[in-house]
Amino acid sequence: MQNKILETERLILREFDLSDYQFILELVNTPLWLKYIGDKNVKTDEDAKAYIKNTLLKSYRENGYGLWMVQSKQDYSPIGMCGLINRDSLEHVDIGFAMLPDYMKQGYGFEIANATINYTKHVIGLDKIIGITDVNNIASIKLLNKLGLLVDKTLQLSEYSSVLVFSPQEKNKDKNEIDKLTHSFFDIFTNTNGRKPDVSNIVSLFIEKGTIINTTTAVPEIYTIQEFIMPREKILNDGTLTDFIENEITHETAIYSNIAQRFCLYKKSGKLKGVDFESKGMKSIQFIKTNEEWKISSVIWSDEQ
Repeated sequence: MQNKILETERLILREFDLSDYQFILELVNTPLWLKYIGDKNVKTDEDAKAYIKNTLLKSYRENGYGLWMVQSKQDYSPIGMCGLINRDSLEHVDIGFAMLPDYMKQGYGFEIANATINYTKHVIGLDKIIGITDVNNIASIKLLNKLGLLVDKTLQLSEYSSVLVFSPQEKNKDKNEIDKLTHSFFDIFTNTNGRKPDVSNIVSLFIEKGTIINTTTAVPEIYTIQEFIMPREKILNDGTLTDFIENEITHETAIYSNIAQRFCLYKKSGKLKGVDFESKGMKSIQFIKTNEEWKISSVIWSDEQ
């Protein structure tokens, strides 16, 4: 087999060669490639061979890496492309991926891209890989987020074209601040071990006109921050609700520029009028970054029925 790079459970990643020209001709002319990556002006077999030679093989020769062929392990059929791109306009190497339409929405993109990032770090030795995509390419944005890359900035490639630049999550200051803000919100209501919670502290977490909404029942209960504080301050401190604790089980955060949203599955437990209870639910938390500081703009929750 031509210069295999790596294998996953279902896929093989290998170098392209000139014999792959028909696949390249098909891939770069698919509707999504043309829409989000752009027209490479590859219209004939000879154009495809030139693209392989002058772009793909050239990168292997000059960088030691590049965009590679994705094949199915089952029958070795070519299904896509994934790999690394070294652009003059970017400080770091970025990951690129594309699949034929028949192989999309089957998890192949994440499977091969995740393996490529691991290979890049542990074999090639690049410590930081970023991602870029068209601002309207929602599927690509979701995949980059799943790979642990979050929006870092917008890059103007030309007068008529701009892309989103994604950086590793573990080094993303915004994500860390949102994690801390969310933890503070949940922690405010804890009254275990005799703790007396000061619910009014949530004022410092929210924007001035933030809202909190309970959608557990058919008719949503919509509160201003002050309306929300008063009854909860009472029951958490007068013995009505004791040993109460609430925290996240799982969460997913999406950040774009100065706005963010977090979906989380949470659990809560305690004693209501002396009776033990435990339940779960979902929260949607919206954030806004103002004056270089993240604040919560709204929290919407629904307890399980």
